[in-house]
Amino acid sequence: MALNRRTFLLALPLLTAAGACGTGPQRLAPHTNTPDRLRGVAAPGKPTVLVCMPDTKQTREVYSGIADELSGHFALALVEMRGAHDSVAIEEAVRRERPACVVLMNNPTVLAYARYQARTRLASYAPAIVVMTSFLDRRPTAIADATGISYEVPLITVVTNLRKLMSSPVERVGVIRRTPLHEFVARQAALARREQIGVVEQPVSLEPNAAELKYALRELKQRCDAIWILNDDRLLSERLITDGWLPGLNERPYKPAIVGAGSLVSPGQSFGTFAVLPDHTALGVQTANRVFDLADADFRLEPGDDVDLPLSTTTTVDLVQARERFALRQDALEQVDHILE
Repeated sequence: MALNRRTFLLALPLLTAAGACGTGPQRLAPHTNTPDRLRGVAAPGKPTVLVCMPDTKQTREVYSGIADELSGHFALALVEMRGAHDSVAIEEAVRRERPACVVLMNNPTVLAYARYQARTRLASYAPAIVVMTSFLDRRPTAIADATGISYEVPLITVVTNLRKLMSSPVERVGVIRRTPLHEFVARQAALARREQIGVVEQPVSLEPNAAELKYALRELKQRCDAIWILNDDRLLSERLITDGWLPGLNERPYKPAIVGAGSLVSPGQSFGTFAVLPDHTALGVQTANRVFDLADADFRLEPGDDVDLPLSTTTTVDLVQARERFALRQDALEQVDHILE
């Protein structure tokens, strides 16, 4: 069990704190194991799209979708982001590339861009498209001239898919949340009520310890049919996962756990039961379509340019956990994209 737990923890994504930390900013440089499409795309005389992203498997998949759609229509310039401190890298890239629009991938990149805007205080900025960030269900307010695509699949969609898997009813979903996420959870709960899905909130402190988390989880498990685990880095620290979530989820009564990251579903460690996530390449295509929309509007954001939902999703289930603990529908797995066993 200890080996499985260590392997599981090492495989976890750096969620809202994501992105890689490193020694400093640099351009994504061509090297032998980098596909051509990740080197940027030259298109003399065409508008430039500046893509600011950490170098990860997931961001490369998104970028591949962007590049496939935009190549030939736009020049693509890339900046590798090493964290929220990289605002200077963005400033240098904007000065060098003079982009018509900017794509920002992950929370630290958005924070770095906000710091760039706070330092430069220009009269206007190229419109930004924000993707692969947490809790983006409405137009960003931390940065000027921005829109985006939500990474969280709406709870109503996730639970609808979970109901197709489980033979027992899923009518009430419990969620542990800190105060900063109250409004996000409330908006998701309002949407979920349309499908007669009740959301039961269990508030915790801003910096909960493992004991507080385990108590909140035990309370919810007595009242709910499933547990919704938010992509909140303060609740998904290594210590809280090891000492809070894992002990709580692995004691009776068992409840299916809905998670928002594929790496949280692992047969080697019973954490997440079920996940519905954006298809990353399709997310890149969707981002490229937003670029085309901006080009049609002369790269000006309109008041109605709100955040879009991901158009294509994939489902993942921990079949070992699901079969051991829950009753599944006979045809449950027919619509699941990734079955882990």
